[in-house]
Amino acid sequence: MNTDEFLSWVRAHESAHDAWGEFVTREICDAVRIEIGSERFNGFFKVLPCHRVKTIKSLSKKLSKKSYAEPQLQMTDLVGTRFVVLLRTDIPVVEKAICSTTAWTVRKDRNPTDERLNAPLEFGYQSVHFILTNTYDRTLNGVTVPAQSACEVQVRTVIQHAYAELGHDRIYKEDGAVPKTVHRLVAQCMALMETTDEIFCRAVAELDDVNRSRRQWADDLDSRYRDARPNFMPSVVDELSTELLDTFKHLTIEAKLSDVTTVPSARMSKIVARATLENLFGKPVVLLVYWLVKHHNDEVSRSWPIASLRSDLQLIQADLGISS
Repeated sequence: MNTDEFLSWVRAHESAHDAWGEFVTREICDAVRIEIGSERFNGFFKVLPCHRVKTIKSLSKKLSKKSYAEPQLQMTDLVGTRFVVLLRTDIPVVEKAICSTTAWTVRKDRNPTDERLNAPLEFGYQSVHFILTNTYDRTLNGVTVPAQSACEVQVRTVIQHAYAELGHDRIYKEDGAVPKTVHRLVAQCMALMETTDEIFCRAVAELDDVNRSRRQWADDLDSRYRDARPNFMPSVVDELSTELLDTFKHLTIEAKLSDVTTVPSARMSKIVARATLENLFGKPVVLLVYWLVKHHNDEVSRSWPIASLRSDLQLIQADLGISS
């Protein structure tokens, strides 16, 4: 198939490629929504996912640079779609959505992780590329999409997207010679961007660990507290408990859950009798405060972060026979 024949073939199949790209984009979005839930899905993609069909002008330019024996099969980006996420650690969510769908076969065409390992001193274009191939003739939007129709899927972070938009695309598509100084400047940008992404990922990982630890304590304390107060309705955002858990996080490392939540019935009755919406006894975290006072009273008294609840702390100290 010569160039003119191929371009005629592309024109004849433009609507099929468009339908295939739209289908791929929608299926991946639906799979991601199911995986992470609707709340997180809203805002998960930092650029609205949309497909695009390669133009005849772009195809002609690419054909002039590369030779294809069977361009209708070898040129796998006749239609493509792109997904832009915040951080590198979000990319596996999209990869899972792509690979868990049976509507196509999957081939990973580019993998920045492997490229970094193979060329650790180079800093360049980074984006995960998949080639998704239609498994059988199917009708989409009233159009027949032939089997073996391909769609290129790019998955990248916001930082990688910025690099591609400002650097890679301009250089790759430049007709004239690009000065070496420009290549160097763009490589420096990518090195800085990669470092920034790495720092962000580490920061998010540490934050997730803090939140996970805080959430675990909150859930376990809530479960024990409900045993005594079945009608207790926890606050979605409990700032008081969060502040106490953060202040004394270093002390809870040595705490055993069973020790904290094993509370004598007489003490539990006092807690329930004193409980109000505003005071410490109306919060499950009060169980942890009893343990903290028993084992670290001096530090708890010295570092107590909520002045308005100091009287509640003193009641707990009195219950335990400890002088405030």
